[in-house]
Amino acid sequence: MADTQWWQHAVGYQIYPRSFFDSNHDGVGDLPGILTKIDYLQSLGVDFVWLSAFYPSGNVDSGYDVTNYCDVAPQYGTLADFDRLVAAFHEAGIKLVIDLALNHTSDQHPWFQAALADPQGPYHDYYLWQPATATKQPNNWQSVFGDSAWTYVPDQQAAYLHTFATEQPDLNWQNPAVHHEMVQIMQWWAERGVDGFRFAGVTHLKKRVDFADVTPATAYYENVADTVTLLADLKPVLTQNHLLAIGEAGGIDPRTAQRWLDPATGFFDLLLEFDHVHFWEQATPKLPVAALRATLSRWQQSLEGTGWNTLFIENHDLPRAVSYYGNDQGEYRRRSAKALGMLYLLMKGTPFIYQGQELGLPNAGFTKIADYRDLDSRRYYQRQRAAGVAEPQILSQLALQSRDNARTPMPWTHQQYGGFSDHEPWLQLAPGVTQINVERESHDPHAVLPFYQQLVRIKKSVPALRSGRYELIDTGDNQLYVYRRTLNGDNWLVVVNMSDQPATTQNFDLTTSELILTNLPVDAASDDRQIQPWEARLYHWRRLE
Repeated sequence: MADTQWWQHAVGYQIYPRSFFDSNHDGVGDLPGILTKIDYLQSLGVDFVWLSAFYPSGNVDSGYDVTNYCDVAPQYGTLADFDRLVAAFHEAGIKLVIDLALNHTSDQHPWFQAALADPQGPYHDYYLWQPATATKQPNNWQSVFGDSAWTYVPDQQAAYLHTFATEQPDLNWQNPAVHHEMVQIMQWWAERGVDGFRFAGVTHLKKRVDFADVTPATAYYENVADTVTLLADLKPVLTQNHLLAIGEAGGIDPRTAQRWLDPATGFFDLLLEFDHVHFWEQATPKLPVAALRATLSRWQQSLEGTGWNTLFIENHDLPRAVSYYGNDQGEYRRRSAKALGMLYLLMKGTPFIYQGQELGLPNAGFTKIADYRDLDSRRYYQRQRAAGVAEPQILSQLALQSRDNARTPMPWTHQQYGGFSDHEPWLQLAPGVTQINVERESHDPHAVLPFYQQLVRIKKSVPALRSGRYELIDTGDNQLYVYRRTLNGDNWLVVVNMSDQPATTQNFDLTTSELILTNLPVDAASDDRQIQPWEARLYHWRRLE
């Protein structure tokens, strides 16, 4: 794919509005709060913001159970606040991409309420229903959250499908009326000035219409063949308004991604695929670096010339990268946060930074189930307890994997509540925020934040790091991740030790290259081949060996 689109030169920043900044003293972040931090985003070098769900909601699943697609939830502000935010972003040279949940609505949405009220009415077919009884579900399908994917409605002698929570009934994408509704919604937001959409859960849109039993019990509603064809009616809105289309696409393979990203036959410009993020589950006691290298390299090589990679290591659904890929203890927290930043941000593709990642924020460190607000975490706890699993074991697992790890409020200062609010926040802050906050990091040249600022500047200013080919380098040491970016004879080398142990480069000579950036002090007398734990180096590679 030619390097010609604005988003191929851009750096994105994801904001989870509930946790970004509270402007009205209620402990919940809001749109006016984001408005006050635009100068911070500019200082980081951000070109566009992905704003997570802010719609009116049943608040069962953190805003992704939408009750009105054309409004702002009262806790976040008003449409007037949204309009002011769009205008301020654009004045600052920052584009805005918003979330759009296509797979389901809230059970409180007027469409679903109408479907309940009138089984013969037009809205009933907006959702997926099958005959059922109080004791027999239509099939064995399970939801993403682990319980049955069906909820029985006695008045209708039928059950509706929900691939997520009971309160999130799936829309029927075989119904053209649903397509029409989404087209209208997208056009409405386009006219308010948004620059794109991140489409949530798109791999769940198509279901096997025979509704047969299957093993595994999620197979007939995840990545069913030709899912993207359901979105064809929406594409004119994107093209006519020059909107960026980002798809959340867990579970797809590179070949599918190539089709979905094809400008002629596909739908998306960027895809958030999750092959690499599952390695944190295997990171105890040691991160499988070789497997991670292979996966990231497979995507880099597969989309060369046929698509464009989306680069990320954190989002609102994942634990903090420094806690699952890196080492969040002692001096290694800063060092590994910087190393991970260099590793992913300088690959070929459009990088996303999730709020707080640029500070090296660790996981939440919660020790009681009462600390958690995330629906998935609470239901996991209930299922595990019902299965007889000991509470300490459950809490230990949640401390590693809960989505709340990423949703702790953003720490701006060392003051109470991290300067996020002067009211007790909706969720506790991560540990150590008196030391890990924007104010402190902004004045410490050795902190994670200025390192990220340097990475962004370098990424955007060096053509080879924007557009050059990616090549994995064999190092002879399994804990090293080394790759080259090259464009028209200009070569750059990224060297990262992804472990707590020293590593050695054996297969190439670094002395012929210029060291541009590193996360450790440089000792002129040191051995260039000895890479310290969680050390990261960027070289301008003058001569290839």
